[in-house]
Formats: sequence, structure tokens, C-alpha cells
Amino acid sequence: MQDKLTVPETVIVAENVHKWYGQFHVLRGVSMNVNRGEVVVVMGPSGSGKSTFIRTFNALEAYQQGKITIDGIELSHDLRNIEKIRQEVGMVFQQFNLFPHLSVLQNVMLAPVWVRRWPKKKAEEVAMQLLERVGILSQAQKYPGQLSGGQQQRVAIARSLAMQPKIMLFDEPTSALDPEMVREVLDVMRNLAKTGITMVVVTHEVGFAREVADRIVLMDGGVLVEEAGPEEFFQNPKEERTRKFLSQIL
Repeated sequence: MQDKLTVPETVIVAENVHKWYGQFHVLRGVSMNVNRGEVVVVMGPSGSGKSTFIRTFNALEAYQQGKITIDGIELSHDLRNIEKIRQEVGMVFQQFNLFPHLSVLQNVMLAPVWVRRWPKKKAEEVAMQLLERVGILSQAQKYPGQLSGGQQQRVAIARSLAMQPKIMLFDEPTSALDPEMVREVLDVMRNLAKTGITMVVVTHEVGFAREVADRIVLMDGGVLVEEAGPEEFFQNPKEERTRKFLSQIL
């Protein structure tokens, strides 16, 4: 919780962001701020632009109009700025994207060694700590193909954390998992939220959103329809579109 006397520090500022895929106007003037240490959950129907929107935060998707600033750095076409931002922003996808020919430990060590230029000993120590934190230290020498989907997603989270990011983005991290594996990944994310890292999570997991989010945002048709705290969002939504969406998922 923010102290009422302190002004929250904004780390993500998106102002009037527009994006087109050819003729398709996928983001239609979306504006949103995220404060340091805040957990924001983005919900919305399929095709609403939510995944595209958070992928603009680390330049995985370009945008054509508007302005995005990440921790004081404007996200422009300048590759140096993009590299700086990508070092500060971790991302976990629906698919795990692990290197199948590398062990779990090597997957987690890779970016700190190549991007941060850490000595291998330091990278290995940090990787082992992170694998313990996500509950799969015992799998360190195995290869991704030997793990369950839930375990692979936890490796992917550890891999993102190994770069010591200030912000973590999650793009429907449980949607590719069997139902019984969803909880183990959400538990890791719950624990991560308690550490005070800034998180933006695209998900349909209502229980997680109620329990962990500081704020929930609904997107539909490329616009931000409503944003509110979890209690207000689920119990007393202002917009008819939000009520309709909730009636379909609750």
C-alpha cells in the first residue's frame, strides 16, 4: 500500500497509443499509468488488444502514434533506448520459449552471461537461487522436454527474473497449461507480487486478479473500457461492457 503522504512513482506511462496492422486499428488511443510496485491485471475478450498493448512496453510490438515511457526512458525507434528498456523489463509468454538443447540451469544463466556480462559463477549462483524460489531447484540439470508445462513456465519466470528486471510483464502465462498446472504458476506469481516488483499481467484468472491486483483494467475493441480496484471492478463495475464481460467469465 502506498503511504498517503508520498506521491506514487510512475514507471510506465502510455499516452494515447495507437497501432494498426495494415487496415486493422488494433489499439485506439490507449492511455494507462503503472506505479512502481503496483500489480495491474489486464482483462478483456480475445482480440481486444490487451496482449498487443503490453508487448509495446518492451518494443516487441511497434506502435504508430502516441508515447510510451518506461522508467523515464521514452520508447522510440532508437535501438539504444530499446536495449536499455529490455534489460529492465522481463516478460513471460503463453509459450515457454525455452532452449530445448540447454539444461534448465543453462536456460536461466544465458541472458545474464551474454547481456549483463556476468561471470559464469555469479550467473550460476543467482540462477540456482531463482530456481529454488520458483520451486524447481531439483530440476536444474534436466532439459525442458523432461519437465511438465507448469515446470517449464516456472523456469521461464526464473529466466526473466535472472536479468533482475524492475518490471515484469506476463502475457496470459497460464493459458497454455493444463488446469492442474495453473495453480503452481499462479502461486509463484503471487509470491513474486509480494516482493514489490512492478507487474502487468494479462490473464483471465479471476481468483488471482481478486487477490493480487492493485488495479484491474478491462480492454475491448482496442480501447481501455474501465479500470478500478478489484473489489469495485468485480462488485460494482461502472460500464455496461464490463458487466457483460464479467457475466461471461464469473
